[in-house]
Amino acid sequence: MALKSESEYAPEPDDDTRRSLLRHMLVARGIDEEARRLQKQGALDLWPSCQGQEAAQVGSALAAGQASTVFPSYREHAVALLRGVLPDELLAQWAGRTFCGWDPRGLRFFPYTLVLAAQTLHAVGYSIGQRMQGLEDFVVVYIGDGATSEGDMSEAMNLAAVESAAVLFVCQNNGWAISKPSEEQMLTSVAERARGFGIESVRIPGQDPETVYSACSPATARVREQRAPYLVEIQVGRFHGHTSSDAQEVYRSADDIARTRAADPVTAYAARLSGLGVVDTRWLDAVEAEVREWRERLIKEYA
Repeated sequence: MALKSESEYAPEPDDDTRRSLLRHMLVARGIDEEARRLQKQGALDLWPSCQGQEAAQVGSALAAGQASTVFPSYREHAVALLRGVLPDELLAQWAGRTFCGWDPRGLRFFPYTLVLAAQTLHAVGYSIGQRMQGLEDFVVVYIGDGATSEGDMSEAMNLAAVESAAVLFVCQNNGWAISKPSEEQMLTSVAERARGFGIESVRIPGQDPETVYSACSPATARVREQRAPYLVEIQVGRFHGHTSSDAQEVYRSADDIARTRAADPVTAYAARLSGLGVVDTRWLDAVEAEVREWRERLIKEYA
């Protein structure tokens, strides 16, 4: 059965895990903001912002653990930073300086994929190949809702199901395939579609990193124990256009954009943990200083 009830979720994370979730979200937000600014100045050729999706990315990546191999699409900046990719390494590819700014095998975080859904086949094939060699075969692959309309996604899910590949599919559904809304892309949810291929799945909200973490933890355990695929569809909001080249104001209403930004997962979680006493001003200031240092380094290198 799919994870449906609250009782099937993992226990609530402890305070150390909560602080880790928030720290990674704050770092990702700060680096994303600086990258957007540098792109506007011409230092980067393009930038696909992850703002609004930090909770989904950090919660799922922390639940999957460092032992997993990750195949991202092109917006998983929070996942990349959590896995050890340095901010300057992350921006290098978007400045056209390198194909991949980091060591993909060393970090077990493969290069970004701009061809929609191609990484799903790479992920399934890699998992099967690892299993045939008797190596760790747990793989996490990230896709957006638009990518699920590509044929590669259907092929990957079918192959993963038939071959019992140890792959966790994480779909961040931000409601838009560039300018095409989800309701015009599909009549069922992505999670329901996965079940048609024989893959167990769950659909969850993605504003709270603890919800994502608590849902992805048992999903991760199930994939690793049963050596079978699983799909988590996370409903998120997209703050900015599809990329820095996309004027979303042309096709999205001002009210829709405002509502999405008002439900900011980063500020909401920071306020929540502050209210609970899990973090204090001193802790927040320390993270802010870390982010500021990285932003200053990026300015010197790219501006």
